[in-house]
Amino acid sequence: MGGAVNVPGNVGASGVGINNNTAEWNIYVDPYATNIVLQSSAPITLIPLDATNHVPLTAKFYNRLESNHISPEATFVYDVLTKRKAFIDSGGYYFWDPLAAAILTDESLATFQNENLCVVETEGPESGWTKSGNGCPEVRVAISADGGRFEQIFLDTLNTP
Repeated sequence: MGGAVNVPGNVGASGVGINNNTAEWNIYVDPYATNIVLQSSAPITLIPLDATNHVPLTAKFYNRLESNHISPEATFVYDVLTKRKAFIDSGGYYFWDPLAAAILTDESLATFQNENLCVVETEGPESGWTKSGNGCPEVRVAISADGGRFEQIFLDTLNTP
């Protein structure tokens, strides 16, 4: 999970005072390493904000989990999310990593396209930007996701004994 290919990044909107509206946090913290991975010739499927933006962690989901957390795992997730309730209510919380993990097991949760991607390494307002460009390696990118299906699969998985 990382990057923001055709959508704004989340670094500048985080409230920490960084002037950067292009980068996603995971890529922003080490753009050099990301470029090494992208240029490795390994097959890569990227789950960027383009897809995770379709799967917000909402108060509605929290309430569903609150009324249906029968396994220890579901109770753990409920307890963690309860501590983050203000963030959930702010509308800025998404299923970033859980969506990426779910797509590993069920690729039909997302739609994909190939993009030639590089990451801006130069420090500044575009540092960490995952941008398309000629000469950049081709990467398979999730561009959207089925939020409703994901939520149900996630709840079912959490509550499986």
